Amino acid sequence: MNKTVKHIVLASSILLATPQAMGSMLTGGDFANNCSIADWDQFGNVGVSGAPGNCAATLSVDDVIDFETELSQGLSLSSGIDYTLNVDFSVDTTMSDPILDDWFSISLLNQDFEFIELFYTDILSAQSFSESLTIAASDLASYANQDWSLSFYMFDGFEADSNQSTAFITFASLDSVVTDVPAPAGFVLLLLGFAGLFTRKALARSNGRPSQKAAVSWANLNGGINQ
Repeated sequence: MNKTVKHIVLASSILLATPQAMGSMLTGGDFANNCSIADWDQFGNVGVSGAPGNCAATLSVDDVIDFETELSQGLSLSSGIDYTLNVDFSVDTTMSDPILDDWFSISLLNQDFEFIELFYTDILSAQSFSESLTIAASDLASYANQDWSLSFYMFDGFEADSNQSTAFITFASLDSVVTDVPAPAGFVLLLLGFAGLFTRKALARSNGRPSQKAAVSWANLNGGINQ
C-alpha cells in the first residue's frame, strides 16, 4: 500500500480510537460508590448514608438548629460553552403540608451571591428524581462574576411545624457540551474516501501504461493487416 494511504488510514484509526467525551468536571460526584463527601464544602446537617454501592450524600433540615443545609463545590467553567448537569436523588419528609413544606434546590452561585436556579421542588412526599439540567453559556455570560459553585440546598419552610426533610443524592456529573466541532466519524469517513480515491488513481497510473501500449500495438497490427 502507498505510504500516503497508510498514513491516512493510521490517522483515521487514531481518530476512531480517541475518546471524544470528557470526564465529569465534578470531583467525588459518584456518592453511591464513593460513600464520601470529602471533596465537597458542607454546611449544616450534611452526611453520608448507606453501604458501598448504595450510598448517598444526605442533606437534612428540622426546626431546631438545622433549618438550612448545603453541599457545594467550586467550578471552573469556560466562556462560550454549554454544560449538562446529571443528578440522581430523592427526597423525603415526615409531614406533608403544601403551606408549611420544606424545599430543595440545585443552583449555581457566584462570589457576588448571584445565583442561577437549575432545579426546585417543594418536598411534599417521598419522591425520586433523575435530572439532566442544561447550563447555557448565554446565561452564564450575563454575569460579571464567573467564579461559580454548584450548590445543593435545602431549607426548612416553617420553623414550628416539627417537620424533618431529607435529600439523598446518589450521583452528580457535570460535562461540557461540544457543539462547534465536526463529528469525528464523518471526518474519518472523509479521510477514508480520499484514501480510496488516491489508491484508485495510483492503480490507474501503474496499470495504465501497459494497457495503452497494448492498445497502440493492436492498432498498428490492425492497420498493417488492413493495408
